[in-house]
Parts: sequence; structure tokens; C-alpha cells
Amino acid sequence: MPQKEKGENNLQNGVERRRTLRIRRSSLIDSKLDGLEKPSIKIAETKEELEQAFRTVYSVYRGTNYIAEDHPSEMSFNVFSLLPSTCAFIFKEYLTVISTMSFYIDSDVFGLPMDELYKDEIDALRAQGRKVAEIGALATPRRRRWSNLVVYLSKALFNYAHLTGVDDMCIMVNPKHVRFYKDIFLFEDFGEERWYKGVNAPAVALRISFRDYNEAMFEAYGQSDFDTNLYGFFTRVNNSILAPHLLQPVERNKPLSPENLRYFLSLRPEILDGLTAEQLDQFKLLYHEAFYA
Repeated sequence: MPQKEKGENNLQNGVERRRTLRIRRSSLIDSKLDGLEKPSIKIAETKEELEQAFRTVYSVYRGTNYIAEDHPSEMSFNVFSLLPSTCAFIFKEYLTVISTMSFYIDSDVFGLPMDELYKDEIDALRAQGRKVAEIGALATPRRRRWSNLVVYLSKALFNYAHLTGVDDMCIMVNPKHVRFYKDIFLFEDFGEERWYKGVNAPAVALRISFRDYNEAMFEAYGQSDFDTNLYGFFTRVNNSILAPHLLQPVERNKPLSPENLRYFLSLRPEILDGLTAEQLDQFKLLYHEAFYA
């Protein structure tokens, strides 16, 4: 193929890709919540909200074989889910949880779920004194995905991350979803594809640097037409569907009540079996009343 023709084809492909990307971005912030009854976004606080969030993750992951075997609890959660610093963000239609994603803060004793595959990469950030967090346990039933709930949940979670002073937000995603997170949310490559035994599927690590995120969002979206302006969508924090506590400075989250912790551990007692001695001691210290009252 002549060099000129090849160049013209590359240019045309670039134009088509930008056009396709513009359409995809535009559709994400269309108002698709009108059919939902009393939609709201909050951090799960009650036993019932956590149960629904954990059941949603289990149902979606079991349906995609990310969970290989049935579990009698029909809930998916781990020790990170029960730490006081973790937040399970939920999108509710009135009283029913219809989508969820979790926010994990790094700690010296527990680290992050991603350490299982990408500890070296995370350690490099830690060595720079950066505060790292991870997004995980994303789940929206297929029948609800048309509403783009993940975009609304991400807005709430990103706002919360800013309030907590996070420097880096990391995520592990299936390779088939990498383009979405990079094109829409501006995640960048962080770790090569590896096999994630926990979900019996490959994973790729992605990262956002919050120190540069506003500038990156403005560069990508700030000059866009209104219908594609995710910069405006993400920076206009005052949103009527966000619970008030998602707009306020963040304090340390309260641990689960002793009764609720015992309840969830009774469903999955194997969670404690997988902890190191130091982690178990720390966990019991965090929930002293549940173990020693």
C-alpha cells in the first residue's frame, strides 16, 4: 500500500475512533434514571444493605463463572469487605440495592486485594509515600446495565476518594473491559495481564493518579460539547441522588457492630483461616467486643 494511502487510512481510522468514543461517552451521561423509583447512592451501613450488596456481587460473579462453585450463603465478601476503612458503595432503587462497588484503603497490615497479583507495582507507589486505594467487587445485574449505574457510582466513589486524600486509585479488570476504563475514566496501564485465580479469569491492573486527574479530565473533556462533558459531570459534586455524607469531609468509618460481624463471619468462617497471625491479631483488635465481650 502506498505511504500516502496508508496515512490517509490511519487518519480516517483515527477520526472514526474519536467519533465512536464521543458517542460512547455521550451515552454514558444520558439521563436514564427516570424509570427508577427513588434512586439514591450511599455507603452501605446496615446489615440489610451489606447483605444485598454481597448478594449482588455473588449473583453477578456466579453468573459469569467468576465464582466457580455455589456457596450456601449466596454472598460474596472477604476480610477486606469487613474492615472499618472499606466502603461498599451502593446504588439503590428505593430500598433495593441494584448495583455496588467497593472502595478499599491500603493499610500496613492488610494491604490491598491487588497485592495477590500486583504487590511489586503497589509497593512501588507505597515507597513514594503515596496513599493508595483500590476499586473492587463491582457488580450490576445485566438487566440494570442500560442505566449506566457504574458511572454514577464511580462519581460518588471518586468524590469520596478525593475527600480521603487518595493519591492513586487502582483496579483489576478483565482484559475485555480495559478499553472502557481507559477511554471513559482515563485509567492508565499499571500491570501486565496475569491470571487471577480468585475469579478464574485473566486480569489487567489499571491506575489513576488523582494528583493529576482533574487536569487529565479537563484535557479530555473540558472543551467537549456538553453531552460528552464527563469533566463537568464528575466535578459537579452536588447531585441530588448522592447521600449527604458523600459530600462531607471524611472521618474514620465505624466498624461493624459486634452482632453484625459475628453474623457475617458465621456465614463465611473460612475468612479468618486465611489471615496471617498479624492480620488476625489486628482484626481482633479492631473488633475487640465481637471476639472478647
